[in-house]
Amino acid sequence: MTQLEEKLSMRLILSVVAIGLLGFSDIMLETALNVSFPLLMTEFDVTSSTVQWLTSGVILLTSMIVILSPWLKKRFTNRSQFIVATVISITGVLINALSGDFGLTLFGRLLQGIGGGVGMPLMYNVIFEQVPENKRGTMVGIGSLIISFAPAIGPAFGGYLTQNFGWHTVFWVVLPVQIGSLILGWFTIRQVSSLTKEKLDWVGWLLLSTFFVAGIFVIERISTHGITNIISLMLLVIMFGGIISYLVYAPHVTNPLLNTNIFKFKVFSLSIAASFIMQVVNLTFNYAVPMTIQLVLFKDSQVAGLALLPGALGYALMAIISGRIYDCYGARKPIMIGLALIMIGTLMMAVLPISLYGMLFSFMVIQLGFGFWFGNNMTHAISHVPTAYQSSGNSIFTATNNYSAAVGIAMAAGIISIFQKRADSAERLITATHLGATWLFRVDVILMTLAVIVSVRVLTTVNKSL
Repeated sequence: MTQLEEKLSMRLILSVVAIGLLGFSDIMLETALNVSFPLLMTEFDVTSSTVQWLTSGVILLTSMIVILSPWLKKRFTNRSQFIVATVISITGVLINALSGDFGLTLFGRLLQGIGGGVGMPLMYNVIFEQVPENKRGTMVGIGSLIISFAPAIGPAFGGYLTQNFGWHTVFWVVLPVQIGSLILGWFTIRQVSSLTKEKLDWVGWLLLSTFFVAGIFVIERISTHGITNIISLMLLVIMFGGIISYLVYAPHVTNPLLNTNIFKFKVFSLSIAASFIMQVVNLTFNYAVPMTIQLVLFKDSQVAGLALLPGALGYALMAIISGRIYDCYGARKPIMIGLALIMIGTLMMAVLPISLYGMLFSFMVIQLGFGFWFGNNMTHAISHVPTAYQSSGNSIFTATNNYSAAVGIAMAAGIISIFQKRADSAERLITATHLGATWLFRVDVILMTLAVIVSVRVLTTVNKSL
């Protein structure tokens, strides 16, 4: 790798912006569709557990592509990865803009998942490869700011367009954003590391993919049929079999897809664990809050989207501010502030009566906390492992965050569906959804408490091999 520049060039900043816009558009479509789920359930005549595959299915495929990132980084230039990913994503957007069938809509979203799976780790690869260490917090903040504006405007954006012009319009509006991203990236993204002709570790990829796929299905199956169900047990065996097989297999391969030795660093392994749990809980709120507002409080999709806007804007703003705090004062201050806010907001969500303003304010506090915690947790972890491990670390973080998001959505949909299935009338459906959301938020408190404990442990851990 060439020597890092002392200052951030405008070309480098614009290249991060271009790649970030690809991730921005992918996440914005995800959050924009979330508030349209009740409408899509009626239009396509599908259940809540089926419609959520428009999000969790895409996140799952994205995770499967993300784990290829270390190999892609060694094999193809940054610009070629970006161009191919963006073209694939644009194709998916066009399909969704024209589709009138659930299967075709899901196919278009899966194409966008492929594009996002390449684009998300690529942005962080460029940052950790080309940005000086004393500027990384700020640059990760800028990248996170771009991406975090997606959930900031996605729900309100999707709710407004769906309510007034139909859900297809969401994709037509996103199309020029991706085309602009493609043009900007073409002229600004550069390559500073040399390439190799390394072969793809197909066995490793299949084992990891087995773990990801089985994991999503097992969460949905357990939440709807229980853990004692024979299919649930089989999926559990397949899921653990996939990850255990990879952990046994990887040390015996010269160039494994993901270098598992990185987990010997406690700073990294604990940060990943905390990030996984946090993201699971965060996505349960992104799924459950809009649905509860619409089905329990009788508000339209536009109101449901606007209810998430203050929190998502707070996340976007805090992402870059906290990155600057990280560069100036280290990881402890922004991470501890974030943990405190996240825990307070989660408790409020579980304790306060379900109401529009109660959920709006609770969600805002949670997202302010995530703005302080999320990017800095990742920067702190990856910056404290040797350079040779950073590409694998980046991919593991991105895959884990995407996968945990899918788990969170599947868990939320499954828990709420358990109560909804007992309803045999419209009135009882309202009560069932209310009860399901209440229990979901109580589970979130338990999970978030565990995540906070693990994250605090990260700050007290020295960076050394076990």
